[in-house]
Amino acid sequence: MNFDLADIRTLIRVATRRTGTPLHDEDLEQDVALHALEAFHRLDAVAHPRALLMKIVRDAVRDYWRRRRLSEDLEDINERFLAHEPEFELDLDRGRRADLLRRALAKMPAPKRTLLELFYIHDHSIQQIAKLHGKSISAVKMDLLRTRQSLARIVRSLASKKSR
Repeated sequence: MNFDLADIRTLIRVATRRTGTPLHDEDLEQDVALHALEAFHRLDAVAHPRALLMKIVRDAVRDYWRRRRLSEDLEDINERFLAHEPEFELDLDRGRRADLLRRALAKMPAPKRTLLELFYIHDHSIQQIAKLHGKSISAVKMDLLRTRQSLARIVRSLASKKSR
């Protein structure tokens, strides 16, 4: 079968009507042409060549959208054309949660606060904390669990008081 690149271009436009035009049309056209040539050489007789070509186009378009990488396309775009979503609401929420956590930590007894600081702020392992306090590893694990539960209760109570 003789087919023209214009036919392939038309079929690609038909196939991409819903998905949008690919950024590299020429690459897609060449890919379709190559697959079509291979298919027509491989098959002895083709009863409906236009239907076969349309199937090849649809498969090529589907593969294009499947393997497309957004990061490649964004590098070519000037940064001043990119929109950045403001994150001020996230920053406000993060600040409120941090403030709530600080107030909850202030209400905790000093030994429990120290345990949390050693584990989360100073990155001590449970074994190191056990050695520092002269306790068994399982005792430190249990203290840490109970301290976290206590902190969660205090945070919930402070949050519910604020929401009223």
